[in-house]
Amino acid sequence: MGRRPLVLFAVCWLVGASAPSLLSFAGSLAALAGAAFLLIGTTAFRRISGKLALLCAAALFLSFGHRMWAEQGNQTKLSPDASDAARTEAVLTGRLLSPASVDGDLVVFRIAANVADLGLTGEWTNVAGERLAVRVKLKERTEQAAAKKWKRGMTVRIGGVLERPGSAGNFGTFDYRAYLERQQVHWQLTAEGAASVIITKRKPPLFVRPMQWIDFLREAIGERMNRLFPNGDAGYMKGLVAGIQEDIDPGQYDGFSRLGLTHVLAISGLHVGVVVFALLRFGAVLRLTRERGMELTIAAMPVYMLLTGASASAVRACLMAMIALALARRNQLKDGLHLLAAAALIMVVGKPAIVEEVSFQLSFAVTAGLLLFVPLVAAWLPIRWKPLRNALAVAITAQAASFPLSAYYFHGLHLLSLPANLILVPFISFIVMPLGLAAILLGSLWLPLGIVPAKIATVCNEMTFRIVGQFDNATRLQTVWPQSNWHWVVAAYLLMGLTALWLRRLLEARQWAEQEAAFEAEETVPLREAGLEEFGVGKPFAVAGMLLLSAWGGWLLWGIKPAFLDLTAKAMFLDVGQGDSILIRTGGGRYALIDTGGAVSFRKPGDEWRERRDPYEVGRKLLVPLLKQRGVRVLEALVLTHLDQDHIGGAEAVIRNVPVRRIVFNGTIKDASSVRKLFRLALDKGIPLFAARAGTTWRIDGSASIDVLYPERHPGDAVSFEDEQNDRSVVLKLALYGRTFMLPGDLEAAGERNIATAYAADRSRPSPEPVDVLKAGHHGSKTSTVAEWLELWTPREAVISVGRNNLYGHPHLTVLNRLDEYGVAYFRTDRDGEIQYRISPSGKLERREKRAAEEVPSTF
Repeated sequence: MGRRPLVLFAVCWLVGASAPSLLSFAGSLAALAGAAFLLIGTTAFRRISGKLALLCAAALFLSFGHRMWAEQGNQTKLSPDASDAARTEAVLTGRLLSPASVDGDLVVFRIAANVADLGLTGEWTNVAGERLAVRVKLKERTEQAAAKKWKRGMTVRIGGVLERPGSAGNFGTFDYRAYLERQQVHWQLTAEGAASVIITKRKPPLFVRPMQWIDFLREAIGERMNRLFPNGDAGYMKGLVAGIQEDIDPGQYDGFSRLGLTHVLAISGLHVGVVVFALLRFGAVLRLTRERGMELTIAAMPVYMLLTGASASAVRACLMAMIALALARRNQLKDGLHLLAAAALIMVVGKPAIVEEVSFQLSFAVTAGLLLFVPLVAAWLPIRWKPLRNALAVAITAQAASFPLSAYYFHGLHLLSLPANLILVPFISFIVMPLGLAAILLGSLWLPLGIVPAKIATVCNEMTFRIVGQFDNATRLQTVWPQSNWHWVVAAYLLMGLTALWLRRLLEARQWAEQEAAFEAEETVPLREAGLEEFGVGKPFAVAGMLLLSAWGGWLLWGIKPAFLDLTAKAMFLDVGQGDSILIRTGGGRYALIDTGGAVSFRKPGDEWRERRDPYEVGRKLLVPLLKQRGVRVLEALVLTHLDQDHIGGAEAVIRNVPVRRIVFNGTIKDASSVRKLFRLALDKGIPLFAARAGTTWRIDGSASIDVLYPERHPGDAVSFEDEQNDRSVVLKLALYGRTFMLPGDLEAAGERNIATAYAADRSRPSPEPVDVLKAGHHGSKTSTVAEWLELWTPREAVISVGRNNLYGHPHLTVLNRLDEYGVAYFRTDRDGEIQYRISPSGKLERREKRAAEEVPSTF
């Protein structure tokens, strides 16, 4: 590192800027002080100079202070009721920071507000510079055309409901509020109809006009792509060539994501390299001098960066290209690590919070890995053909460098990811992308000129999609990595560095031994069998290798989290909006999912225009990622208490992405297309279906059992069609280490009274023991959780699974008063988020809520 002072300085700056994201203020200071002492201590070994050590130690604290100063300045100027549930009528005026994005009946954009009237009092408050996310729900299809004319820089007046963006409702899931706050957006304004947005000034300020031109060019490129690629691959080509990702087909993107291929859709060094080469050649054609050609290319890089969306990878690649060209112009070109370090410093100094962005972390981790490890990996690969050896070295290194972060954030690794990258990345990068660039450049001159390369690219895309589909269908090869902490990620990169040092030393010893053997062969000295001693590394080096191997084994166990390391059982009442979903983990590490949430659609014929490109689907967007995050590799059972959409909406995505051993349902069929599609999918996948009946007991393992209390068993039971599903709900009594949970689905008053009456009439059956937790029936509707039901089970606590601001008025005040009357403490997913109960083998039960004021779990 002494030979690369800029690299060490950049690493220290990144560590200081990252500390507030990982540690408390006091913890950050202690960790940075320790790192500073370690740096200064290395001077004793003459690895770095004292001056560099002091400079890097200063970088640790300067970047930490810079980050804290930036966070302190990231405050809102609006001051209505700041509680999560607060919703305030407001009118604001401000300037659009982005062009309006129209998606079905939803328009989204951001504004920088100038003044605001909070509560419609007529009093205007100065909030200059306050950024807001705006969502406009269109009322008529004709409003789409008007909304598309809302451009960056326009001054508007908007009236709507002001509220805090939604925070994460479940432990470990995406936090939309935190995401917006990192971009200095603290409030969300929701408006109804295009008429709520009034354009007061169309002419933007001069400093906004360059970005307006960029928006116009991006829109023009998108429209040209639509005409050149009419066969359904226009969205894919927009992402690949121009970084326009809004129109990529969600299904295609998910397939690429599961195989670790989404990086090809991000503008990166390869794209920038092609553009740099083309611009330099263009300068040569114009007979510009070498220096003028480089200056032209440097000037074009910011334009290209903005034109392709200025993602973290694009900014990094463009900065590296600009610095490299500027140094090359002066004949001072540095190595790649210096360029990478300089780009990182510029980006983090400009925006300290960028260190938390996944794209930033992945871009720099992979690029650093390629620069550091590709030559070493290539040297160890026993492949004579150099192009194949280098391609395989790049693929292996990129996979290894990205894996810790990918597992930490996305919790999965497909075992076919490496061959998919090895086959498709060169094909896409060196054939499809150049064809796409040629199509758009030629098509911009005259549309027919771009059709030929576009047609060839479309044929290539069909091959790509077919390969991705075949690989992605091998769901059994998808591995799951439960949520770990950041220490696990840091440990991975430290182990990679130590392993690389060990392999490099071994490689040097091997090369030295080979040279010695060749020399001795010329002297006709008999060769001996070579061991580590012959390579000059000896037993200490072998011991170091064994220690490294053991460390990697421990790291894998740490990441995989085998069930035997955690005997805790859990009942997790998930926040899925206006629906139900309960994840059960037994003490033996087995999982069952009861219901899958889902949104009820109120679309009418003629409302097709309202459909979004990528509508929110609770299974694909929430449940599947959450199951992976919790380490669910197999579901022992998927229980569907009844077949209403708010209980089965996410089941299809779960079945497609998670192996399910059995499906338990209520023994009826609802005449709905979603139900027929779901059962057909289950049959196609060979998943057995069981009708639940009262009296059935399922002992999952030694820690968990489930008793079915309802529907009642009748002779000659057969599957019947039932449109009214609530009173056919499966009622379960779950026991985890002796702690009991009553789960009645959406059972209504009649069903509850029937069960209570049956218990009272059967004198041979002992009175039921009080349950620890009762899930309130039907989301707290007044038609459920009657007095007889509470008297039967005498629960200590109740959980109400309900959506925020739902249309039904759930939970009903009558039910809440009744729970209070019976002394039952209740928790609501709309306010508390996920409610999670953890039971130890001793029977100790703890409860924690995602949005609890205190993070200390309650015990009873």
